[in-house]
Amino acid sequence: MKIESLKLAKSFYFWLFLFATINLLIALFFVRYPLQLNGDAPSYLGAMQMMQGFDYDSQMYGDETELMVKTRILTTPAMLYASIGLGKTFGGEYNGMFVMNLIFYFLIVYVFFELVKTIYKNEKVALIASILFFTNYCLVNYGVTFRTDMGGWFFFLFSTLYGIKYFKNPAENKFFILAVLTASIGVLFKEYGALGMIPLGILILFMPISLFKRVYKIISAGILFLIVPVLYYVFVYLNFGFSYIDRYLYAIDATILNVDQPGINWSIILLIKVLGWLFLVGWPIFLLGLYQEYKNFNWTRFKIFVALLPASIAFMAWPGLTQRIAFIFVPLLAMISGFGLSKIKNKYIIILILISYAVVGYLTRNAYLSWDLLRIINF
Repeated sequence: MKIESLKLAKSFYFWLFLFATINLLIALFFVRYPLQLNGDAPSYLGAMQMMQGFDYDSQMYGDETELMVKTRILTTPAMLYASIGLGKTFGGEYNGMFVMNLIFYFLIVYVFFELVKTIYKNEKVALIASILFFTNYCLVNYGVTFRTDMGGWFFFLFSTLYGIKYFKNPAENKFFILAVLTASIGVLFKEYGALGMIPLGILILFMPISLFKRVYKIISAGILFLIVPVLYYVFVYLNFGFSYIDRYLYAIDATILNVDQPGINWSIILLIKVLGWLFLVGWPIFLLGLYQEYKNFNWTRFKIFVALLPASIAFMAWPGLTQRIAFIFVPLLAMISGFGLSKIKNKYIIILILISYAVVGYLTRNAYLSWDLLRIINF
Protein backbone atom coordinates (compact mmCIF):
# COMPACT_ATOMS: atom_id res chain seq x y z
CA MET A 1 0.00 0.00 0.00
CA LYS A 2 2.83 2.38 0.94
CA ILE A 3 4.66 1.56 -2.30
CA GLU A 4 1.56 2.31 -4.37
CA SER A 5 1.09 5.62 -2.53
CA LEU A 6 4.70 6.58 -3.23
CA LYS A 7 4.26 5.76 -6.91
CA LEU A 8 1.12 7.86 -7.03
CA ALA A 9 2.83 10.80 -5.31
CA LYS A 10 5.64 10.67 -7.87
CA SER A 11 3.26 10.66 -10.82
CA PHE A 12 3.01 13.94 -12.70
CA TYR A 13 -0.48 12.92 -13.84
CA PHE A 14 -1.64 12.62 -10.23
CA TRP A 15 -0.52 16.18 -9.44
CA LEU A 16 -1.82 17.45 -12.77
CA PHE A 17 -5.39 16.30 -12.15
CA LEU A 18 -5.28 17.09 -8.43
CA PHE A 19 -4.32 20.72 -9.13
CA ALA A 20 -6.78 20.91 -12.04
CA THR A 21 -9.61 19.72 -9.78
CA ILE A 22 -8.73 22.17 -7.01
CA ASN A 23 -8.56 24.97 -9.57
CA LEU A 24 -11.97 24.08 -10.96
CA LEU A 25 -13.59 23.97 -7.51
CA ILE A 26 -12.10 27.32 -6.53
CA ALA A 27 -13.17 28.91 -9.80
CA LEU A 28 -16.74 27.62 -9.74
CA PHE A 29 -17.40 28.42 -6.07
CA PHE A 30 -15.40 31.64 -5.79
CA VAL A 31 -15.75 33.25 -9.21
CA ARG A 32 -19.23 34.50 -10.01
CA TYR A 33 -19.28 34.72 -13.80
CA PRO A 34 -19.07 31.18 -15.26
CA LEU A 35 -22.47 29.80 -14.30
CA GLN A 36 -24.54 32.86 -15.13
CA LEU A 37 -27.12 32.50 -17.90
CA ASN A 38 -26.19 35.65 -19.78
CA GLY A 39 -24.48 36.77 -22.98
CA ASP A 40 -24.61 34.04 -25.63
CA ALA A 41 -26.07 31.36 -23.33
CA PRO A 42 -29.78 31.92 -24.20
CA SER A 43 -29.03 31.66 -27.93
CA TYR A 44 -27.55 28.18 -27.44
CA LEU A 45 -30.66 27.07 -25.58
CA GLY A 46 -32.84 28.51 -28.35
CA ALA A 47 -30.80 26.67 -30.98
CA MET A 48 -31.09 23.37 -29.10
CA GLN A 49 -34.84 23.85 -28.76
CA MET A 50 -35.17 24.61 -32.48
CA MET A 51 -33.11 21.53 -33.39
CA GLN A 52 -35.55 19.39 -31.38
CA GLY A 53 -38.59 21.01 -32.96
CA PHE A 54 -39.58 22.81 -29.74
CA ASP A 55 -40.75 26.37 -29.32
CA TYR A 56 -38.15 28.88 -28.13
CA ASP A 57 -38.14 32.50 -27.01
CA SER A 58 -38.28 34.27 -30.38
CA GLN A 59 -37.65 37.67 -28.79
CA MET A 60 -34.63 36.94 -26.57
CA TYR A 61 -32.45 39.17 -28.80
CA GLY A 62 -35.22 41.22 -30.38
CA ASP A 63 -35.23 41.25 -34.18
CA GLU A 64 -31.87 39.44 -34.26
CA THR A 65 -33.07 36.37 -32.38
CA GLU A 66 -33.59 34.13 -35.42
CA LEU A 67 -30.23 35.13 -36.86
CA MET A 68 -28.47 34.33 -33.56
CA VAL A 69 -30.15 30.94 -33.30
CA LYS A 70 -29.21 30.07 -36.90
CA THR A 71 -25.66 31.15 -36.15
CA ARG A 72 -25.41 28.63 -33.30
CA ILE A 73 -26.82 25.84 -35.48
CA LEU A 74 -24.27 26.70 -38.18
CA THR A 75 -21.18 27.04 -36.01
CA THR A 76 -21.57 24.59 -33.09
CA PRO A 77 -23.81 21.66 -34.11
CA ALA A 78 -21.73 18.90 -32.51
CA MET A 79 -21.65 20.68 -29.16
CA LEU A 80 -25.39 21.35 -29.31
CA TYR A 81 -26.28 17.73 -30.11
CA ALA A 82 -23.91 16.47 -27.41
CA SER A 83 -25.53 18.84 -24.89
CA ILE A 84 -29.00 17.72 -25.92
CA GLY A 85 -28.00 14.08 -25.44
CA LEU A 86 -26.42 14.65 -22.03
CA GLY A 87 -29.33 16.87 -21.05
CA LYS A 88 -31.70 13.92 -21.26
CA THR A 89 -29.73 12.34 -18.40
CA PHE A 90 -28.78 15.41 -16.40
CA GLY A 91 -32.03 17.34 -16.42
CA GLY A 92 -32.06 19.74 -19.34
CA GLU A 93 -30.02 21.25 -22.16
CA TYR A 94 -28.14 23.74 -19.99
CA ASN A 95 -27.08 21.00 -17.58
CA GLY A 96 -26.02 18.86 -20.53
CA MET A 97 -23.86 21.69 -21.87
CA PHE A 98 -22.25 22.22 -18.47
CA VAL A 99 -21.46 18.50 -18.12
CA MET A 100 -20.00 18.43 -21.64
CA ASN A 101 -17.78 21.41 -20.83
CA LEU A 102 -16.76 19.76 -17.56
CA ILE A 103 -15.61 16.71 -19.53
CA PHE A 104 -13.78 18.94 -22.00
CA TYR A 105 -12.06 20.74 -19.11
CA PHE A 106 -10.30 17.59 -17.92
CA LEU A 107 -9.64 16.43 -21.48
CA ILE A 108 -8.04 19.73 -22.46
CA VAL A 109 -5.85 19.68 -19.34
CA TYR A 110 -4.62 16.22 -20.27
CA VAL A 111 -4.09 17.04 -23.96
CA PHE A 112 -2.22 20.25 -23.17
CA PHE A 113 0.07 18.37 -20.78
CA GLU A 114 0.77 15.79 -23.50
CA LEU A 115 1.33 18.54 -26.06
CA VAL A 116 3.95 20.30 -23.93
CA LYS A 117 5.57 16.99 -22.99
CA THR A 118 5.81 16.10 -26.69
CA ILE A 119 7.47 19.42 -27.48
CA TYR A 120 9.90 19.60 -24.55
CA LYS A 121 10.23 15.90 -23.66
CA ASN A 122 10.03 16.95 -20.02
CA GLU A 123 7.17 16.24 -17.60
CA LYS A 124 8.22 18.98 -15.19
CA VAL A 125 7.92 21.62 -17.91
CA ALA A 126 4.59 20.11 -18.95
CA LEU A 127 3.19 20.26 -15.40
CA ILE A 128 4.27 23.87 -14.79
CA ALA A 129 2.96 24.99 -18.19
CA SER A 130 -0.33 23.16 -17.56
CA ILE A 131 -0.85 24.97 -14.26
CA LEU A 132 -0.30 28.30 -16.02
CA PHE A 133 -2.74 27.17 -18.68
CA PHE A 134 -5.67 25.91 -16.59
CA THR A 135 -5.43 28.61 -13.90
CA ASN A 136 -5.76 31.31 -16.55
CA TYR A 137 -9.13 32.84 -15.71
CA CYS A 138 -10.39 32.62 -19.30
CA LEU A 139 -10.41 28.82 -19.33
CA VAL A 140 -13.04 28.53 -16.62
CA ASN A 141 -14.61 31.95 -17.06
CA TYR A 142 -15.56 31.24 -20.67
CA GLY A 143 -15.07 27.48 -20.85
CA VAL A 144 -16.76 25.56 -18.05
CA THR A 145 -20.02 27.40 -18.48
CA PHE A 146 -23.11 27.52 -20.71
CA ARG A 147 -21.18 28.23 -23.91
CA THR A 148 -19.38 26.22 -26.58
CA ASP A 149 -15.80 27.54 -26.66
CA MET A 150 -14.24 24.71 -24.66
CA GLY A 151 -14.86 22.09 -27.33
CA GLY A 152 -13.18 24.21 -30.01
CA TRP A 153 -10.17 24.91 -27.79
CA PHE A 154 -9.84 21.21 -27.00
CA PHE A 155 -9.89 20.07 -30.61
CA PHE A 156 -7.46 22.82 -31.63
CA LEU A 157 -4.90 21.46 -29.15
CA PHE A 158 -5.79 17.82 -29.88
CA SER A 159 -5.26 18.28 -33.62
CA THR A 160 -2.05 20.23 -32.96
CA LEU A 161 -0.74 17.41 -30.77
CA TYR A 162 -1.18 14.91 -33.61
CA GLY A 163 0.31 17.37 -36.09
CA ILE A 164 3.48 17.67 -33.99
CA LYS A 165 3.64 13.91 -33.51
CA TYR A 166 3.46 13.53 -37.28
CA PHE A 167 6.19 16.15 -37.76
CA LYS A 168 8.44 14.23 -35.38
CA ASN A 169 7.49 10.83 -36.83
CA PRO A 170 6.79 11.31 -40.58
CA ALA A 171 6.64 7.55 -41.12
CA GLU A 172 3.59 7.35 -38.83
CA ASN A 173 0.91 8.43 -41.31
CA LYS A 174 -1.79 7.70 -38.72
CA PHE A 175 -0.80 10.92 -36.93
CA PHE A 176 -1.39 12.88 -40.14
CA ILE A 177 -4.86 11.36 -40.55
CA LEU A 178 -5.74 11.87 -36.88
CA ALA A 179 -4.60 15.52 -37.00
CA VAL A 180 -6.89 16.21 -39.95
CA LEU A 181 -9.87 14.24 -38.63
CA THR A 182 -9.78 15.84 -35.16
CA ALA A 183 -9.73 19.29 -36.77
CA SER A 184 -12.61 18.30 -39.07
CA ILE A 185 -14.68 17.11 -36.11
CA GLY A 186 -13.54 19.98 -33.91
CA VAL A 187 -14.77 22.73 -36.24
CA LEU A 188 -18.30 21.42 -35.70
CA PHE A 189 -17.89 22.03 -31.97
CA LYS A 190 -16.58 25.57 -32.51
CA GLU A 191 -14.56 27.35 -35.21
CA TYR A 192 -11.37 27.17 -33.12
CA GLY A 193 -11.31 23.43 -33.80
CA ALA A 194 -10.16 24.09 -37.37
CA LEU A 195 -7.04 25.94 -36.25
CA GLY A 196 -5.07 22.73 -35.82
CA MET A 197 -4.81 22.60 -39.61
CA ILE A 198 -2.54 25.66 -39.61
CA PRO A 199 0.38 24.20 -37.60
CA LEU A 200 -0.03 20.91 -39.47
CA GLY A 201 0.34 22.64 -42.84
CA ILE A 202 3.35 24.70 -41.73
CA LEU A 203 5.07 21.70 -40.16
CA ILE A 204 4.62 19.75 -43.40
CA LEU A 205 6.48 22.58 -45.17
CA PHE A 206 9.39 22.02 -42.76
CA MET A 207 9.61 18.30 -43.48
CA PRO A 208 12.67 16.96 -45.35
CA ILE A 209 10.66 15.70 -48.33
CA SER A 210 10.29 16.89 -51.91
CA LEU A 211 8.27 20.00 -52.70
CA PHE A 212 5.77 17.89 -54.65
CA LYS A 213 5.16 15.63 -51.64
CA ARG A 214 4.75 18.61 -49.32
CA VAL A 215 2.21 20.25 -51.62
CA TYR A 216 0.41 16.93 -52.11
CA LYS A 217 0.20 16.38 -48.35
CA ILE A 218 -1.18 19.85 -47.68
CA ILE A 219 -3.77 19.63 -50.45
CA SER A 220 -4.88 16.16 -49.39
CA ALA A 221 -5.13 17.37 -45.78
CA GLY A 222 -7.32 20.27 -46.89
CA ILE A 223 -9.64 18.04 -48.91
CA LEU A 224 -9.96 15.45 -46.15
CA PHE A 225 -10.61 18.20 -43.60
CA LEU A 226 -13.37 19.86 -45.64
CA ILE A 227 -15.53 16.82 -46.43
CA VAL A 228 -17.63 16.67 -43.25
CA PRO A 229 -17.91 20.43 -42.52
CA VAL A 230 -18.81 21.35 -46.11
CA LEU A 231 -21.54 18.70 -46.25
CA TYR A 232 -22.99 20.08 -43.02
CA TYR A 233 -22.77 23.72 -44.16
CA VAL A 234 -24.57 22.84 -47.41
CA PHE A 235 -27.27 21.14 -45.33
CA VAL A 236 -27.67 24.27 -43.18
CA TYR A 237 -27.84 26.55 -46.20
CA LEU A 238 -30.46 24.40 -47.91
CA ASN A 239 -32.59 24.22 -44.75
CA PHE A 240 -32.08 27.67 -43.25
CA GLY A 241 -30.72 29.82 -46.08
CA PHE A 242 -27.79 30.80 -43.86
CA SER A 243 -24.04 30.54 -44.49
CA TYR A 244 -20.71 31.58 -43.01
CA ILE A 245 -20.70 34.62 -45.28
CA ASP A 246 -23.89 35.78 -43.57
CA ARG A 247 -22.31 34.98 -40.20
CA TYR A 248 -19.15 37.01 -40.89
CA LEU A 249 -21.03 39.98 -42.33
CA TYR A 250 -23.23 39.99 -39.25
CA ALA A 251 -20.14 39.95 -37.02
CA ILE A 252 -18.73 42.98 -38.85
CA ASP A 253 -22.04 44.80 -38.54
CA ALA A 254 -22.31 43.96 -34.83
CA THR A 255 -18.76 45.01 -33.98
CA ILE A 256 -16.83 47.27 -36.36
CA LEU A 257 -19.92 49.05 -37.70
CA ASN A 258 -21.74 49.16 -34.36
CA VAL A 259 -21.23 52.64 -32.91
CA ASP A 260 -23.33 51.73 -29.86
CA GLN A 261 -20.74 49.17 -28.68
CA PRO A 262 -17.29 50.61 -29.41
CA GLY A 263 -15.85 48.39 -26.69
CA ILE A 264 -15.72 45.33 -28.97
CA ASN A 265 -14.46 47.19 -32.01
CA TRP A 266 -11.02 46.53 -33.53
CA SER A 267 -8.16 48.87 -32.62
CA ILE A 268 -4.51 48.65 -31.64
CA ILE A 269 -5.28 50.14 -28.23
CA LEU A 270 -7.95 47.52 -27.60
CA LEU A 271 -5.60 44.76 -28.80
CA ILE A 272 -2.98 45.89 -26.28
CA LYS A 273 -5.59 45.93 -23.49
CA VAL A 274 -6.96 42.52 -24.43
CA LEU A 275 -3.52 40.90 -24.62
CA GLY A 276 -2.35 42.65 -21.45
CA TRP A 277 -5.38 41.45 -19.53
CA LEU A 278 -5.30 37.99 -21.16
CA PHE A 279 -2.06 36.85 -19.49
CA LEU A 280 -1.74 39.68 -16.94
CA VAL A 281 1.01 38.81 -14.39
CA GLY A 282 2.10 35.98 -16.69
CA TRP A 283 3.80 38.32 -19.15
CA PRO A 284 7.04 38.69 -17.11
CA ILE A 285 7.12 34.88 -16.85
CA PHE A 286 6.69 34.68 -20.63
CA LEU A 287 9.66 37.03 -21.13
CA LEU A 288 11.71 34.74 -18.88
CA GLY A 289 10.59 31.84 -21.08
CA LEU A 290 11.66 33.63 -24.25
CA TYR A 291 15.06 34.30 -22.69
CA GLN A 292 15.47 30.64 -21.76
CA GLU A 293 14.39 29.57 -25.25
CA TYR A 294 17.10 31.85 -26.68
CA LYS A 295 19.65 30.59 -24.18
CA ASN A 296 18.73 26.93 -24.81
CA PHE A 297 17.88 27.26 -28.49
CA ASN A 298 16.45 24.16 -30.12
CA TRP A 299 15.85 24.17 -33.87
CA THR A 300 13.01 21.63 -33.76
CA ARG A 301 11.18 23.59 -31.06
CA PHE A 302 11.68 26.79 -33.00
CA LYS A 303 9.97 25.25 -36.05
CA ILE A 304 7.08 24.09 -33.89
CA PHE A 305 6.63 27.57 -32.41
CA VAL A 306 6.72 29.13 -35.87
CA ALA A 307 3.97 26.70 -36.87
CA LEU A 308 1.92 27.45 -33.74
CA LEU A 309 2.13 31.24 -33.87
CA PRO A 310 -0.24 31.95 -36.81
CA ALA A 311 -2.97 29.76 -35.29
CA SER A 312 -2.42 31.32 -31.86
CA ILE A 313 -2.97 34.86 -33.15
CA ALA A 314 -5.73 33.94 -35.62
CA PHE A 315 -8.20 35.66 -33.29
CA MET A 316 -7.02 38.97 -34.78
CA ALA A 317 -8.79 38.08 -38.03
CA TRP A 318 -12.15 38.25 -36.26
CA PRO A 319 -13.94 41.63 -36.35
CA GLY A 320 -14.35 41.90 -32.57
CA LEU A 321 -11.61 41.62 -29.94
CA THR A 322 -12.35 39.96 -26.58
CA GLN A 323 -10.37 37.85 -24.11
CA ARG A 324 -12.63 34.87 -24.86
CA ILE A 325 -11.63 34.83 -28.53
CA ALA A 326 -8.00 35.68 -27.77
CA PHE A 327 -7.67 32.71 -25.39
CA ILE A 328 -6.26 30.61 -28.23
CA PHE A 329 -3.01 32.55 -27.67
CA VAL A 330 -2.70 31.34 -24.06
CA PRO A 331 -1.47 27.77 -24.81
CA LEU A 332 1.62 29.10 -26.62
CA LEU A 333 2.25 31.69 -23.90
CA ALA A 334 1.84 29.07 -21.15
CA MET A 335 4.19 26.48 -22.64
CA ILE A 336 7.03 28.98 -23.21
CA SER A 337 6.44 30.48 -19.75
CA GLY A 338 6.47 27.00 -18.22
CA PHE A 339 9.86 26.31 -19.78
CA GLY A 340 11.18 29.56 -18.33
CA LEU A 341 9.94 28.75 -14.82
CA SER A 342 11.35 25.22 -15.00
CA LYS A 343 14.85 26.72 -15.22
CA ILE A 344 14.53 28.32 -11.78
CA LYS A 345 16.50 26.08 -9.42
CA ASN A 346 14.56 26.85 -6.24
CA LYS A 347 11.28 24.91 -6.39
CA TYR A 348 9.72 27.07 -3.68
CA ILE A 349 10.14 30.15 -5.84
CA ILE A 350 8.42 28.31 -8.69
CA ILE A 351 5.54 27.34 -6.39
CA LEU A 352 5.22 30.91 -5.09
CA ILE A 353 5.08 32.32 -8.64
CA LEU A 354 2.47 29.77 -9.71
CA ILE A 355 0.29 30.47 -6.66
CA SER A 356 0.59 34.22 -7.21
CA TYR A 357 -0.37 33.83 -10.86
CA ALA A 358 -3.42 31.72 -9.96
CA VAL A 359 -4.55 33.98 -7.10
CA VAL A 360 -4.43 37.09 -9.28
CA GLY A 361 -6.53 35.22 -11.83
CA TYR A 362 -9.12 34.35 -9.20
CA LEU A 363 -9.21 37.87 -7.78
CA THR A 364 -9.81 39.48 -11.14
CA ARG A 365 -13.13 37.62 -11.32
CA ASN A 366 -13.89 37.86 -7.63
CA ALA A 367 -17.57 37.99 -6.72
CA TYR A 368 -16.99 41.36 -5.05
CA LEU A 369 -15.36 43.04 -8.05
CA SER A 370 -17.85 45.42 -9.63
CA TRP A 371 -18.94 45.11 -13.24
CA ASP A 372 -18.00 48.76 -13.82
CA LEU A 373 -14.39 48.02 -12.92
CA LEU A 374 -14.40 44.93 -15.13
CA ARG A 375 -15.71 46.99 -18.01
CA ILE A 376 -12.97 49.58 -17.56
CA ILE A 377 -10.26 46.92 -17.37
CA ASN A 378 -11.55 44.96 -20.36
CA PHE A 379 -12.31 47.82 -22.67
